[in-house]
Amino acid sequence: MGRMLQHIRATMFVAAIIAMGGTAFAQSTPAAAPAVSAAPAATAPPKAPYFPLPPKPDFSSMHFLLGSWSCSATSERRGKEVQHLTITYSMMPDGYFMKYVTKAGKVSYSAVGTVTSTDWVTYDSNAKRWIDVSVGSYGSYGYSTSMGWEHGHILWGNDSFLYDGDVTSSTGTLMTKISDRKLITVGAFTTVAGLLNRVAQTCTKI
Repeated sequence: MGRMLQHIRATMFVAAIIAMGGTAFAQSTPAAAPAVSAAPAATAPPKAPYFPLPPKPDFSSMHFLLGSWSCSATSERRGKEVQHLTITYSMMPDGYFMKYVTKAGKVSYSAVGTVTSTDWVTYDSNAKRWIDVSVGSYGSYGYSTSMGWEHGHILWGNDSFLYDGDVTSSTGTLMTKISDRKLITVGAFTTVAGLLNRVAQTCTKI
């Protein structure tokens, strides 16, 4: 009887082990992987536009300026005192800018000595106007624009400039070509007191 019970228990134990082993085997079998949808095709970024070199300005109307000029300037409120200047024009190697350097001599009514300024002139084909950007001694600067030469004249509007002393505004400057070797420039400015003062400059090519 005892042996029979042992046999029954052994049989049940083996059956239990088999049952457990079957369960473990069933659990260790990996589940089927879920279906994976196809990855979307890669989208290429839009192609950036190609920007060609901008056209070079046509400086043919300005070529006569190339070289050095000796100038004399007077101001209406300074009587007969004359300021002497030397202006030298040159083309930049890349053909996009004309540069001119102005050296103005000392005058009695200014605390500073010789003043030097450098202007860079180019043509904006989008805005269809000439641009003049200048920087100079003692923090001076300026930004002027012009529509170009017409009947021997070119008008430069002083869009932005450094207020100097009691000057509050400027009418700009009108340059007149007398010949390939002579220029006359006139302009005017207004003071804090509301007075309009005319200035004039005559230049001869050296």
